[in-house]
Amino acid sequence: MNNDMGTLTLQKYQRLDSLADKSINSLGKAVKSKKKPLGNTTLTNKGFVRSQKPFLEYFINDKPLSEQLDKIYNTKTTILENWVGALGSGNPKTDRIKVKQLLQRKVSDKEIRDVYPSSWTEDEFQWYLDKYREELENPEVLIYCCAECGDYDCGGIAVTIDQTENSVVWNIIGASDILKFEFDKNLYFGVFNNYLNQIAK
Repeated sequence: MNNDMGTLTLQKYQRLDSLADKSINSLGKAVKSKKKPLGNTTLTNKGFVRSQKPFLEYFINDKPLSEQLDKIYNTKTTILENWVGALGSGNPKTDRIKVKQLLQRKVSDKEIRDVYPSSWTEDEFQWYLDKYREELENPEVLIYCCAECGDYDCGGIAVTIDQTENSVVWNIIGASDILKFEFDKNLYFGVFNNYLNQIAK
């Protein structure tokens, strides 16, 4: 349990190459076995290797949050084999919505609409709007999402956010413990507002 007032920064990070399937290490073997590459993998002489995946990592007290989560999730390798940070994937429109969730601000239907192709009719868009609203109404905010598609339905790692007069508190429930981080409110809002300003340019 971490109850000290923490520091928070956002830094570029990437999931490193990791072995996904070592039983296939040549095109001939892959064709023979009829195995298809797993999502976001490359065939090498070591086998199917998950490729690097860049994202924005939450550095809390100067340590990547994913490394701290590995301990409470009792992972043999790293959570980044399945999940990556939900920010910095290259779509500023979805990032804007995620940051607003982290700041506990209201997200408009227009902001959700802007994520999807403008050529869609309102009928085509309605299902996605309802789905997005459902995610936004959840008190848990997804901070790590599926490394392959980023879809909310694929699950991930979530945080609950509470505010006091002077601080913002994150609670993350793992398999063996709860991580709790308390941030100075000015620091917390400064970090995410600064990122909003960056992606608005």
